[in-house]
Amino acid sequence: MKQTAIYCHGQPGGPGELDLFGPMDWSADTTVIAPDRNGAPVNVPAGTLILIGFSLGAKVALEIAAAHPDRVTHIHLVAPAGPVEDDAILAQMAGGALFRMARDRPRMFAVTARIQSLAARFAPGLLTRALLASAQAEDATLARDPVFQKHMATMLSTGLGRSASAYVQEISAYVRPWRNLLPRVSAPVTIWLGEEDNWVPPAVVEALAEALPNVVALHHLPGLSHYSTLRQALTRIAAGA
Repeated sequence: MKQTAIYCHGQPGGPGELDLFGPMDWSADTTVIAPDRNGAPVNVPAGTLILIGFSLGAKVALEIAAAHPDRVTHIHLVAPAGPVEDDAILAQMAGGALFRMARDRPRMFAVTARIQSLAARFAPGLLTRALLASAQAEDATLARDPVFQKHMATMLSTGLGRSASAYVQEISAYVRPWRNLLPRVSAPVTIWLGEEDNWVPPAVVEALAEALPNVVALHHLPGLSHYSTLRQALTRIAAGA
C-alpha cells in the first residue's frame, strides 16, 4: 500500500535532519517528505499517512494526527518534547531556560531568537558548537564528528538563519498548555526514548506516553541522547520497525 511519511523536524531544525546521518533505505511503498516549517506551515498531502515527529516536531505531528484521524495509520515520536508544566522538569532540560524565557518573558525571547537567527546565518558553526556544548552520552560522540557538525551548521543556516518567526511561534506555542490535544490522537503511536537524553528527559517522554490513548510501543534506548536517538529511530523506522 502506497503511503506518505511526513517528517516533522525539531526547532531549531529543518528538513536536513533526515540527512544528518546519511541516506536512509526507505520502503519503495513509502514516499518521505520533510516540510520546511521555517518557511511555511505543513501542507498535508492526500492519501494514507505515517507521521514522524522529532523533538518539538512531536507536537506538530500530533496536531496533524488529530486533524486527520481517518488517514493516519501510525505515528512515530522520536525524543518527543511533550507538554511541560513543571518548572522542576524544565530545570532538567538543556533548553529549559529558553523555554522559561519564552513562557515568562516573551519579548526577551523574541529578541534572543533574532540573535540566534543572525548567528545561524553568519556563524552557523559557532551556533552548532554552542548547541552541542551540553551533548552527553552518544551525542557527545556525534558532537565531535566534523561531518555531523557540517550538516548541523548547514541545517541551521538554511532554517533558523533564514527567519526566526517560525521558531518563535512554535516554541511560544509549546510552552503554553496543550495537554488537551493528546486525548484526540487516536492513531497508534510508537515512542523512541533516549535514556541519556538531556534535551528531552525520560520523565517528559514517559509522561507523554501515559497521556496518549494508543501507545503501542515505547522503545527505551540505553546510552543514547537526543540526536543519537534520532539516528537509531530513523534507521529502524525506515527498515519497517
